[in-house]
Amino acid sequence: MEEARPERFVRQVGGELVSSVIARSKPIRVELLSRTSRPRMNWHFRQPELTLFWFRNGCSRLQAKINGRPVEYEFSEAANLALFPAGTEIEGEWSVGSAFDYVVVFLDPKFVLSRLNGLIERPAIAFGHDQLCRGLAELSHEASAPDNLFNLFAEGWASQALAHMARLSRDLEPAKPISRGGLPALKLRRIEEFVWANLGEPISLSALSDIAGLSKRHFLRAFQESTGTSPHRYVLGLRIEQAKRSLGETDESVTSIALATGFSNAQHFSSTFRQASGVSPSVFRQQRRA
Repeated sequence: MEEARPERFVRQVGGELVSSVIARSKPIRVELLSRTSRPRMNWHFRQPELTLFWFRNGCSRLQAKINGRPVEYEFSEAANLALFPAGTEIEGEWSVGSAFDYVVVFLDPKFVLSRLNGLIERPAIAFGHDQLCRGLAELSHEASAPDNLFNLFAEGWASQALAHMARLSRDLEPAKPISRGGLPALKLRRIEEFVWANLGEPISLSALSDIAGLSKRHFLRAFQESTGTSPHRYVLGLRIEQAKRSLGETDESVTSIALATGFSNAQHFSSTFRQASGVSPSVFRQQRRA
């Protein structure tokens, strides 16, 4: 009889690791990570735990094979989570900014098995979930300086988050890969470069459709097919991404950052930022520097 081969697990991440904070408890392991790698970063990942990723800053696109199936996903401020069941293999390439910040939570298999009647078997990629994001923000804060109550907090967080993840896997359709029938990759890249270069200026639908060489109506449809979001939401996502980078890496005032990222005033920026990230710009800056 042929002996069963041992499971092969791998975790290879490109770029340069800038900072790493790891906090452990019985049900979970939390990693707060920051890397530099632009514009592409290789990734090969397969681990024995159910894993939740929260891409806080600098992640825009994943082109990869997941369990051998080619996929391509667009990430944004409104869709910055990924859930991978135990044993899922991902091998491919990220499109990232100069600063790539993310949180990874590994859930202990015995803990998952004790809480769920069935396993979570379907990946969910490039999705949004307000409750999970709020919980991850609080968990990240606790994990950045764990005290003697961290284990208690982590167990409560893990139970609640696991319920959200189980419902998500059971009830929601998986995120759809980008349609190949939309805009060509070269046009999408030119649009992305144009938006990054003009974040502080008004960006019109006409300007974007001109880059694509399409009428506004045809551009809207093709852009939605290609990215899964509207041009307005796409531009807003990049503006919030740049604002997060500035809040974390500079001492510029909130008003200056608001104007530099295309918002008309600090109040509009603050309300939009809170809606996108769950916290105010000031709180976000404090959390990043804690």
